[in-house]
Parts: sequence; structure tokens; C-alpha cells
Amino acid sequence: MKRVTIKDVAVMAGVSPATVSRVVSGDGRASQEVAGKVRAAADQLGYRPSVMARSLTQSSTQLIAFVMGSLQNPFDAALVEALSAGFYRTGKRLLIVPADHGDNDSGPMTALDYQTDGVVVAAGHISQSASERLAGLGIPVILFGRILEAPGVDCIVADNFEGARRAGRLIARSGAKRVTTVRHAWDTFSDDERVAGLCSALKGRARVEVVKISAGNGFGDALMLLSGPERPDAVFCVNDVLAAGVLDAAAAVGLRVPEDLSVIGFDDIPMASSPLYGLTTLRLPVDEVAGWIIERLLRRLEEPGLAVEMHRVPTPLIVRGSTRRVLSATVPVHNQAEGGGSPGRAGK
Repeated sequence: MKRVTIKDVAVMAGVSPATVSRVVSGDGRASQEVAGKVRAAADQLGYRPSVMARSLTQSSTQLIAFVMGSLQNPFDAALVEALSAGFYRTGKRLLIVPADHGDNDSGPMTALDYQTDGVVVAAGHISQSASERLAGLGIPVILFGRILEAPGVDCIVADNFEGARRAGRLIARSGAKRVTTVRHAWDTFSDDERVAGLCSALKGRARVEVVKISAGNGFGDALMLLSGPERPDAVFCVNDVLAAGVLDAAAAVGLRVPEDLSVIGFDDIPMASSPLYGLTTLRLPVDEVAGWIIERLLRRLEEPGLAVEMHRVPTPLIVRGSTRRVLSATVPVHNQAEGGGSPGRAGK
């Protein structure tokens, strides 16, 4: 089936292709009668204007490239939804670009193929040279989850270190002596900061072991960890998905949570507050992240000369039933009643 073009609409409406272009773009120079004929012909033929063709004349596609990895973590899926809805309200559309971890610049540079108005990078990375090229073309870049000092690149990251340090102080106050940190097998900026924050709080107070998970939620690795003779009495996970895997493993081997094992996650995805998990975690508010990205990118489009900004998102500690409740002025927490007990995670 042949794609309907602007010339097809022009022939049916009995006008020139230039007139059709003016009507479609809302130029306003065509009479109401002519505009009515063009719209009727376009509807009958099922014509849809090409975003790419429009960009050649208007210097804007209204597209924002979002470079991202998989959607296995519910936080990432929620961020896509929030960004898509937020940009839609401003007249722009989100273009999903898969990250190529073998070539850090392939995702961001794909934005050039589609003439996007801006780029948001949430997975992979972007080099100094690529960021300079995009900046030279007037394409703003927002980097989420990592920091790069480069022209035209604004960065937004979670307050990883301080959040994890609060988690570490809570673990120390609970009396835990053997602590395991569960992180991804591949190195990430956020994982590094979170592990460093936890270790800072527990230095001299508990032995900390780092376990790297290569795939999934780490259930199998957690089973081996919790079945061994030197099992930890507290586990800090760099995200809630990994923490859920640890809680599932604890139930499988008959450990009581939090009596035998305390577990803390990061992100506060919806499952964290369910009665099934009742997970203590650090909250990274997805709506705040998306709102900042949208506001900053739109502002930079209007004011390209803005100084670059690095924004840290506060990550409050949300205490639920997966940790023993310890009240201390040195550990600022937000106690949350829902999912407060974890009887469903205890071993039988």
C-alpha cells in the first residue's frame, strides 16, 4: 500500500502542493474554502504529515530522544511514562532510542538521524566530543544518573551517597555486624555512589561485603548468599528489584525478616510498599525527576546560553517492615504504616 503524499492530496483537492503545505502547517494564508477542500481530501486519503519533512522547513520536529536501556526495573518504566506524558502536554513527543553499551555515543548520536530537538540520556553514556557536537548544533542534552562536565549538558542524579549513608546508619543502629551490599555486575555511577555511602556509614561498625549480580533480580545469587555459614544479618541493595529478590530468597530458606535479616532497597517503586514486601528503601521520586528534566530541557531550548546545571534529588529513607525500627536523631527517616509488617516474608 503506497504512502499518501502531499502531492496526492493536492491532486484530489485541485490545488498546488504548496497550498496543501500551508494548510497542513496552519499557515493561515489559504481561504476557508480552500482549506476545507484540503482537509477533506487529506481525511479521505488518510494523509498524515511527515514529521521529518516538516523539520526541513520549520527547523523543529518536536521530538525528544530518550536514550535508555531495558525496562526490567519498574522505575525506568515509570520514568518513560512520566516523561512521555509530560512532553506530550508541551506539544513534544518522546522518541525511545535503545542504548548501545558497546558504543556509548551511538544512542545520543542517533538523535541526529531524526533531527530531534533535545536528548535525554538515561542509559549508557555520552562522550565529551559527542556532547560538544550536539551543543554546537543547538541540541540540548540532559544526563540522568551520572555526571559529565561538558558544554550544553545538564545533569540530574539521585542523592545516592547521602541516601545510602542514612541506610547505613540505620543498619548500624540495628546492631547488624555482617552486611552485604548487592549491586550490578557492570559498573555504574549510581551504584558506586550508593556503595560508597553505605561503607562510609558502616566503617568501623560492621563488616561489609559486596556481591555483584549479573542479571535478573538476583534471586539465585541471594539463595546461595543466605544459605551459607557466613550469611549476613543485613543486606543493602542498590535498587528495589534486587531487594525483592533478596526477600524472596530469605523466605525460601526460612529466614525471618527483620528478626534474622534486615533488607534495604533504593528507589521506592510501587512493589516496595506492598504488604508482601514492606520494604525499607530510599525514595527517588520519579515525578520530580521527570519534571526537572522537562522543565530544564524546555528552558534550554529557549535560552541556549544558560550555564549548565547539576541537580541532586533528595532521597529520604522510608522505613517499613523489612528493618527493625530504630529511632535515632542521627537517622532521619519517614516511617510508613502501609506494608509495615512483613509476616508474608518470614520463613515457616
